[in-house]
Amino acid sequence: MKKQFTPDDLWRFSYLSWPQVSPDGGLAAVVIKRPDESGDCQPAVRVIDMKNGNTVYETAAGVHETQPRFLPDGGWALLCDFSGEYQVWTVKNGVREQKTTLRHGVSHYDIQGDAIAFEAILWPEEIDHNLSFTEMTAEEKAAWQAELALRPYVAEDLTYKMDEWFGMRKGEMPRLGLCNEKGQHLLPQAGGESIYPALSPDGEAIAFFAYPYGGARGRNAELMICRDDGTPMKQLSFDLSLSPAQAPVFSADGKRLFALCDQSFENGSSPVIVSFDPDTGKPAFYPDLTEETVCGGVNEMVISRTENGENASCFAVTADKIIFLSGFHGKTKLFSVSLEDPQNVSVFSDSYSDLTGFALNGRGDLIVLAGSETAPAELYGNGKRLTHEHDWLSEYALPVTEEIRIPSRDGKTELTYFFTHPIGAVEPAPAVLDIKGGPETMYGRAYWHEFHALAAAGFGVIHGNPRGSAGYGRAFRKGGVCWKDEPMHDLIDMCEDAANRGWIDKNRIGVTGGSYGGYMTLKLISKTKYFAAAAGQRVFVNPGTSYGTGDVGWVSAAGEVPPHFSMLNYLVDRARGSNVSRVDRIDTPLLLLHGYKDYRCTFEQAEQMFIAMKERRPDVPLRLVMFPKENHALTRTGNMKNQVRHLQEIVDWMKAYLLGRGEPHE
Repeated sequence: MKKQFTPDDLWRFSYLSWPQVSPDGGLAAVVIKRPDESGDCQPAVRVIDMKNGNTVYETAAGVHETQPRFLPDGGWALLCDFSGEYQVWTVKNGVREQKTTLRHGVSHYDIQGDAIAFEAILWPEEIDHNLSFTEMTAEEKAAWQAELALRPYVAEDLTYKMDEWFGMRKGEMPRLGLCNEKGQHLLPQAGGESIYPALSPDGEAIAFFAYPYGGARGRNAELMICRDDGTPMKQLSFDLSLSPAQAPVFSADGKRLFALCDQSFENGSSPVIVSFDPDTGKPAFYPDLTEETVCGGVNEMVISRTENGENASCFAVTADKIIFLSGFHGKTKLFSVSLEDPQNVSVFSDSYSDLTGFALNGRGDLIVLAGSETAPAELYGNGKRLTHEHDWLSEYALPVTEEIRIPSRDGKTELTYFFTHPIGAVEPAPAVLDIKGGPETMYGRAYWHEFHALAAAGFGVIHGNPRGSAGYGRAFRKGGVCWKDEPMHDLIDMCEDAANRGWIDKNRIGVTGGSYGGYMTLKLISKTKYFAAAAGQRVFVNPGTSYGTGDVGWVSAAGEVPPHFSMLNYLVDRARGSNVSRVDRIDTPLLLLHGYKDYRCTFEQAEQMFIAMKERRPDVPLRLVMFPKENHALTRTGNMKNQVRHLQEIVDWMKAYLLGRGEPHE
């Protein structure tokens, strides 16, 4: 008999990211992260022979390595923490050489010939005392960390905290530098942060993103370019809504520079690639999405995948076209667009149901990270499977997932949802509606362990893309529809359709979701009596108190509050219609799960709902579980012990109130 997947099986997953292919097409590299005994996921690099699939290099035990890059003359570079912090190393002909000695290590880098551009975190006093390139001993590092833990944090600008930073900056700032024949040195600072360096093919120019503004524009990134010869730094972009999630990309001849951005149209915006002439700064946009017929934009985000890691780029530039990832109508594909004709867009690869990353060399050798709804991503090269990290899933009973399309109740659009059938349960079965975060994201044909744990516990799982989701065109998400009632109607109609097909029992439907999904979970149970149990993850409860408490406070300050408005009236208006304002209507058993260091949907949001429910609805079953060291990414990159506990809490809660199987915390 096949095994049933449980939350404890999360410990067995490997997370693949950062695929790379060598210039001659002979080797592929990938980063593989696995949880260690402490629960932290640690990265290792594997280099694979593309012809026979043999491993030619693997990170040694006790060492962590990431961000491999192949070198034109053979070998590769990577980040390795052998010396205590992540530094740039090269590996050639079996010889390893450390190239950088940054005090706190290197965050990102690029390498061309003998030149290495790097991004590093530094404190001003370290730069002032010429300590930037002095590595600390273990004793020095322990003393420094103890001192830092007691140091007050100072804020002097609006954009002083982010969820990714686990709160406030502690005085540090990302800086860029070069390592070349002159040694290691820092580049001039472009205002605020400088991140994601990219070297031109000749190694002479460095492109990067900078945050040159203060105040409400503080998180508006701009594309910069500089040279290490005293030439003044040049700003190429101006208020183009760049997306600095990865490094800019030079063309092979160095005459064009490419970056991600959001392009505005009359009916909204779409993620595209903007190209610049480094000399003139003139932009051009790819693909032309005036008409959205083939794809919905570059790197449209599929959310709720079992993954952990970053990829080098979601697009590659060849001599005549750009190859890019795009999520469209529930499937992630590779598309191509002509550099000479931005309207000439076509499917480049449609061989896999869920692509999470890819790399393409100048010869056209393609490697991809691809998964499906039955297994997380594996590495494939030129059509051959190169890794087998999840063969163990063959021991488990895997649920069947179907894709369904239905008309919206108002007849304005078509809706897509997926139904994962329960394992070992007689249909109609109890079910859970699982709502994605975002909201401008997309559920696709991807593996998400939450669905598998629920299906193994006997629940059908409904997961779909209501209005406001990405991947279905701008009209599908225009006008802030995600915050209106249409998505609520769409989600209920998905449940109704599953019930009409005889799959689920309408009297035993639970609902869960995180972030925006947590917001919708609470909205559904406070506006309807449709659900028998609810688990709100990373909930968004009250916009009135979210103002200024998380990392989106600056969003509200960026033009939403006209100067003549009363601040009191503005805050009252934000709170009006909030989920917590409808707490008197809630009679659904409610589980709240939240990270204490969540600075996107701050922990006080969960507290408000918990306190209001305890005071106003004391007879309704309620449970709050706080994870003290986790941020908003708890279910994706959190400590594995916490991920397991988080998932077990959801499964147990649904068992208790949909199946009547005892107390949820037993």
